Amino acid sequence: MTNLPEWEFSGSIPLSDDLSTLESNLHSGRTEAAEIGYTAEPVLVETEEAMWLSDDSGTDGRLLTAAEAAAAGIEFRPDRRRYRMVWAAEAD
Repeated sequence: MTNLPEWEFSGSIPLSDDLSTLESNLHSGRTEAAEIGYTAEPVLVETEEAMWLSDDSGTDGRLLTAAEAAAAGIEFRPDRRRYRMVWAAEAD
């Protein structure tokens, strides 16, 4: 019997009107899920604009959504598209 926990595939790409890179990355997530053994479609697929916020050294940082930037008092200047797909747990 195979038990698969809830699983997530996520990442980000440069913000662009060309969505082919996003489509390719989402396809890679579906392929990886199938290779792991998930048989159903993802229960969640979401995308949102985000901005990269570097730390003071410029080497580390994190992605902020518009809501996170507003809460931190930072002007939101999106430069990335963040994506996330979630698969529900499965059992044989």
